[in-house]
Amino acid sequence: MSQIYILFAQNLELLKSLVRAVIYRLSYQLCFFVVGLFLAAIAGAQSFGVISLMIVNAAAFIIITDFGTGAALVWHRAGNEMRQERIFSFAAGSGLVQLLLFLLAELVVVKISGRTLLTRQIFDRSYFTAEILYFTGLIITERYTSLLYGTHKAVLANKALSIVTAGFLVVFILMYAKIITGTDPFIFFCWMIFVLGLSVAVIFHTTVNKLSFEKPRDTELKSLLGFSAIVFFTNIIQFFAYRLDFWLVDFFYGHTQLGICAQANRFAQLVWVLPTIIASLLTPAIRNNDDPLTDRIFVVLARVLNLATIFIVFGVMAFAFFFYFRFFPKEYLTGLAALLIMLPGYFLFTTTTLLAAWFSARRFLSINLIGSSLCFVIILTADLILIPAYSLKGAALANTLAYSITTLYFILQIKRHLSTKMKDLFLWDKKDIPVLRHFFPHEPR
Repeated sequence: MSQIYILFAQNLELLKSLVRAVIYRLSYQLCFFVVGLFLAAIAGAQSFGVISLMIVNAAAFIIITDFGTGAALVWHRAGNEMRQERIFSFAAGSGLVQLLLFLLAELVVVKISGRTLLTRQIFDRSYFTAEILYFTGLIITERYTSLLYGTHKAVLANKALSIVTAGFLVVFILMYAKIITGTDPFIFFCWMIFVLGLSVAVIFHTTVNKLSFEKPRDTELKSLLGFSAIVFFTNIIQFFAYRLDFWLVDFFYGHTQLGICAQANRFAQLVWVLPTIIASLLTPAIRNNDDPLTDRIFVVLARVLNLATIFIVFGVMAFAFFFYFRFFPKEYLTGLAALLIMLPGYFLFTTTTLLAAWFSARRFLSINLIGSSLCFVIILTADLILIPAYSLKGAALANTLAYSITTLYFILQIKRHLSTKMKDLFLWDKKDIPVLRHFFPHEPR
């Protein structure tokens, strides 16, 4: 116990910074989630289905055109592998390529099909402009957030995102109460994403880099692209595993059922909010040359987080029951059963999220690639069998099955690399109590 206590004390400042970043990121994610609730209520199931389709298609296009460079930016900058100016030049160049590829694809799709790329609606100038606004905002947000994470300014980035999202949330509430009228919720949502991107860009250029460019060296480019390539294939496989059910539900049952499925999925993803936030901060923490996060403390954090997630699952259930019966139109209620079926799989996959972040920070990228491939194969097979027969419940069951098996794979891998036991990740250890007391000291009144 004393050894763990000492290790925790040695990482105390790093962990305090990590907790602050988690709190602000959690605030941002929760504000964003509540925005989605009001957006769903204002727009209705069919329109929200169109918005959900745009979000899914944009995420797919970003992953395809990102080539894994976002993770490479964080990894190389957090470990001081490259100068800030070179990292920024690489980020700006790759982001510009993404935007140009999107514009080209948008124009080609409109020309060939007469429909927009992301929403798949008949071409209309408002849809066309909104998609460009939304996608540009996503690129700016992701690039500058990665840059700020790499320079250990995650607290600042997430504070800005939280404040801006909270401001937009107030407007959505006023729209729901019909105090503000005549505003298209779809267009306003796209503007919100764009403004979020501008906010983190301003933060970066006022605190880190005054818009300075410097060409990366050939060896640095080789390292960046080598890291990016494996992450790219991992991300794209995992994304299709995450979102295949959306496309299949839309194909078999239409936009309305997709909107219902998307809302149930958003509730389930609340289980992932805290683990995903911590996972995104692990690479900078582990790669920190001055005060790196140790493997033993990582195991303690994983165990405590897994136990905390059990309470989060029950909280999500209570939260969902309230909104399904008190807030949403009745058409959404059919998604409640699917939500309850998918929650066990989402709980288990929180462990995968953390372990995959550790493997990425240690550059064991092939393990993540194999895990993503396994998840995709299982979910593809299960979705094709279950969704046509059982609709939303089939999609939920496929998720739980795939996520459970994938989690088992990652646990077996971490046991091999850290010589840890499965119980170390899930069962409460009384030694954690003094550790947590040291981390959250009681201040006498």
